[in-house]
Amino acid sequence: EYYTSEWKLLSQGAEARVWITPALFHIASDDVETVKQHSICKERFPKSYRHPSLDKHITKSRLKAEAKCLARCRRNGVPCPSVLSIDLAKSCLFLEYLNGCTVREFFLLKTIDENSTEITHAEDDASKNNVSPQQKRPRVSSPSNEQEMSLTILTRTDSVAMQVAYGMGILVAKMHNANVIHGDLTTSNIILQNPPLDSNSSEEWSPKLSLIDFGLAGTAGSKGVSHEEKAVDLYVLERAFVSTHPGSDDLVLEFHRDIKGSVLGVTQYYKDCLPCDCVEERESALDNASVMS
Repeated sequence: EYYTSEWKLLSQGAEARVWITPALFHIASDDVETVKQHSICKERFPKSYRHPSLDKHITKSRLKAEAKCLARCRRNGVPCPSVLSIDLAKSCLFLEYLNGCTVREFFLLKTIDENSTEITHAEDDASKNNVSPQQKRPRVSSPSNEQEMSLTILTRTDSVAMQVAYGMGILVAKMHNANVIHGDLTTSNIILQNPPLDSNSSEEWSPKLSLIDFGLAGTAGSKGVSHEEKAVDLYVLERAFVSTHPGSDDLVLEFHRDIKGSVLGVTQYYKDCLPCDCVEERESALDNASVMS
């Protein structure tokens, strides 16, 4: 078995557990020598409600599809974790560990309620302790028994956030140009590897973004459609903005501003799924794309 006491559970979803593993692999660096680095192990666990043979078949096919999509993205210059190893017998996929914070965490502002209860920004807390923000989630200080928490969720829309939103458009465009569909495109599945320590230094700073979690990814056109699947990717991300980041309309428009000029071979149908003057027409186009896919 792989597991040791040094393994740390990073997260668990409906499909898999994600572990931070010790230095198991020698990864090539810029120098001639190789260095040992931490890695990510994505372990797909069995589903008891499925027949065992069917469950093994589905798990194996999804594991291979995720590895192939990651490799395809890497070949086409899309920033994402590199595949270090794959174990089909144990349903484990070992990936490169990426330092940074999620875009969702980055867009979260410090908020204080009426009783001065504070949410600590993940990236600020991580920079003080030299710890990856994936291991440091925003935490709420405990109020006294007489206090009641009243939190307000805010989204940062400063110039730095706009740069990140524009960089997200470049990133997604590269992935779609590689003919890869993510399937779960949210701000939680995009890593900002170089969060700025000072928002005043945004002029010489440019975001370094990477896509993660390709568990539902696939190749566009594998089911006879192509641009419609890409449009659904954009729809999922836009819904994630609406539900997770209130007041993020400007960020969404900045994201789409680059998509319009960066996606190769965009059909008129795909363009119709991007922001237009009439919100009702855009919503109808996106709903049709979701149904057709």
